Amino acid sequence: MPPVSRRTSSTDGPPQPRQLPGSACEECRKRKLRCDRQRPQCGTCADAGIVCEVNHNRLARGPKKGDLKALRSRIVALERRLSLDPTNLEGLSLHGDADLLQHPLSATSTCTTPPGPASEGDLSQVASPRGRGSIWEGDYHTHNGQLSPMTPQIPLSMQNFKFPPSPPTPPKRALIHDLMRADLDQLYFDRVHPNVPIFNQSRYFALSQQTPLSAHHHNNAPNPRLCLQYAMWTLAMALSSQFESYRDTLYNETKQMLESLDMYENHHPHESPVCVEEIQAWLLLAFYEFSRTNYKRGWVTAGRAFRLVQLARLHEIDSPERSMLQQGEDPVLVEERRRTFWVAYCLDRFISLKNQWPLTLMEEVICTRLPSPELSFQSGQPIQMCFLSEAIASGDHGLFSPLAESVVLATVCGRTLSHTQVANVERTYGSNSADFWIRHEWLAGMVNKRLDSLVQSYPVVSAAADPMLFFAFMLAHTTTINLCKVVEAGDCQGNGQQQAWDPAVFEYQKRALRAAREIAALTKAHEHLGYFKAHIFLPLSISLAASRLISQRTQTINDLAAQVPEGFIPATETEYDGEIQSCMDALRKMQTFNHLAREHLHTLELVQQQQQRAQQQQTLLMGHVPSQSPSHSLNVSHQHMPQIQLCTY
Repeated sequence: MPPVSRRTSSTDGPPQPRQLPGSACEECRKRKLRCDRQRPQCGTCADAGIVCEVNHNRLARGPKKGDLKALRSRIVALERRLSLDPTNLEGLSLHGDADLLQHPLSATSTCTTPPGPASEGDLSQVASPRGRGSIWEGDYHTHNGQLSPMTPQIPLSMQNFKFPPSPPTPPKRALIHDLMRADLDQLYFDRVHPNVPIFNQSRYFALSQQTPLSAHHHNNAPNPRLCLQYAMWTLAMALSSQFESYRDTLYNETKQMLESLDMYENHHPHESPVCVEEIQAWLLLAFYEFSRTNYKRGWVTAGRAFRLVQLARLHEIDSPERSMLQQGEDPVLVEERRRTFWVAYCLDRFISLKNQWPLTLMEEVICTRLPSPELSFQSGQPIQMCFLSEAIASGDHGLFSPLAESVVLATVCGRTLSHTQVANVERTYGSNSADFWIRHEWLAGMVNKRLDSLVQSYPVVSAAADPMLFFAFMLAHTTTINLCKVVEAGDCQGNGQQQAWDPAVFEYQKRALRAAREIAALTKAHEHLGYFKAHIFLPLSISLAASRLISQRTQTINDLAAQVPEGFIPATETEYDGEIQSCMDALRKMQTFNHLAREHLHTLELVQQQQQRAQQQQTLLMGHVPSQSPSHSLNVSHQHMPQIQLCTY
């Protein structure tokens, strides 16, 4: 007779449950076997010959009785409160709300469908404020005979509710312990301060002991002084291989601190005027981005610093109105503001030279005196200097600091840039002005006077020991090359036909070549100084000189010697090659920590390759084409060009 199955059809009676009554023994649970629940010993334990043990104190599965009911009550009460005041989010919580815990049933008084006596595991009876049962009701609907998912029905009180944006994830904190702080401070004043001399060291170290480690004041306002310290350390790390692993983390943290400071000022415009520490931090961050990230990011950050300089009115520190307000103020603090403005002023001109962009800080509105000599500034007794216009007009430059020398040369460089832009506009509209050569002659004479003053006041050896003075010499020679480029830009005026070269313009070419060779000589001497102390924009001068030397080398020595005035002896190809190689080697050494050097080196290598290919093609053509009479490549327009007496370079 076949065994009777536990499962019977609907015609034989009600089906028996799949799970037998009672609890399974511990051995069957452990072996994951179906226990027949025979007592005192089940079949599995009887076959194995072991004792059959049953645990009758095991906790039941699922939530505790009453938990789902309490949870439904809290959800309904929370929805009701959100529908009444969706903007008040303080104190709302699904867990731990005292009012909901004390009166769980009062919150459900508005429900049209109260919870019934259904099983605690049945969620289909969860009430909603609209009386439609479950919020997941109708989560599937039929489309063309198939089931497709459907968006759950959200209560009206939740559809228009917008949660506040979550705060941004803070960056990984850079661990700056006391020993590292001291090391970074010393590194900054050794390598950064000589090129960005805006701090009095004694005052800085005295204030650094008072700077709290927290990024916010007691009133939850960001701490500008700590932002400045982080910017100083970030730039110091950019000029060191020791802290390479911390550099990006500290940079991101510094930028986020400055952004939070800016956001706080937007929400509290009357409580937080622009402070000099914030301007200094943005300036240092711009220097870092020019050297370590890219030109575009540094340009944007520098523009932000320039606008803050204008907002703080640092361009009129010594105006009569501001001088009255500053009476009795610490002169060292006033001098730091002056130096902050002049560093921003020079930076504006340096970054505009590369692509001939317009300037931001205009020279005509400046009412701030030139920076005091470094020694008097660091001793706490700054000397009151003259204004920029007085310095340019006078010939006495004995007490000028290296920063003041750079300011004057940056001014001449900026005027050369404006002169170039005006000449371009005049050529575009076809209205050549007779003032062109007047402006050009004045600028050339000013550069010569500044170079003579530098040579007399500071020998080359002392200039090499001071990076700021070293860059001042480079900047003077750079301006000479730029003046030559302005003249060469007007080479093909009028109908564009080639014209005979003019002695005056050729004189500017000769000066530019001499300036390029001088830059190459200074660059070769700079190898012994260490490139970590070099000015961040030094690659600009080196690249400009190398480009001039590469262009000059392509001209044959015979053609050049046949046309130069008597007394001028051109260099040989070997000398040009050595000078070009010195410039290229300097850029290669600086490219590891200076993005500007990497960009200029890449451009020079492309130019050098193009020149080499052009020379090879010319060599092949010379073997098949008869030689022509030598002619100089310079084309010069004689329109509106008076006879001028050039200054000796």
